Amino acid sequence: MDRIAPLVRPSVVDERSAFDLQAVAFLVAAVLTGVFVILFLLAFLPWLMAGALTAAVESLMRQVGFSKFTVDSIGDWVLVFVVGAVAVAILVVAVTAIAGVANLLSYHLTSRRDHGPATPARSQLPSRDRGTNGAAEGPLGETVSYEERTVDELYAEARYRDIPGRSQMNKAELIRALRRR
Repeated sequence: MDRIAPLVRPSVVDERSAFDLQAVAFLVAAVLTGVFVILFLLAFLPWLMAGALTAAVESLMRQVGFSKFTVDSIGDWVLVFVVGAVAVAILVVAVTAIAGVANLLSYHLTSRRDHGPATPARSQLPSRDRGTNGAAEGPLGETVSYEERTVDELYAEARYRDIPGRSQMNKAELIRALRRR
């Protein structure tokens, strides 16, 4: 159960590969509610004026399951509004569920990729994969001192060398630990 709890909370599962489900739900709800309110007003206002779109609303309500529905009073419009609000809520839940499944799949794909074998640091490459000056082949093409590397690069090398406590180390500590090994 502890492994499932972080996946179902309405927030970012993994900030590199997922998105905020609560934000998706709010966005979908806002868009669908806005569209519904606009369409509702387009049907309601003519009823107040001449009843031009009211026949379409009556037909739609009959198709939904209200077999003898007619718009005769404001109560009928309240019923139309409630049915529309329920339809919007169902659509929001469906879209949020789809986003949740996408989020979960993204999390699982990313976690598999992150737990795979680490790519070796340049200094760990066999000599056959190095150039004539001893530097690894690649975009830099030259040997870079530890001081010139970023903390992320130092951490990756420490991870490759399996240096314990590396996640709590700062740049200077990572450099010392790498030089000791």
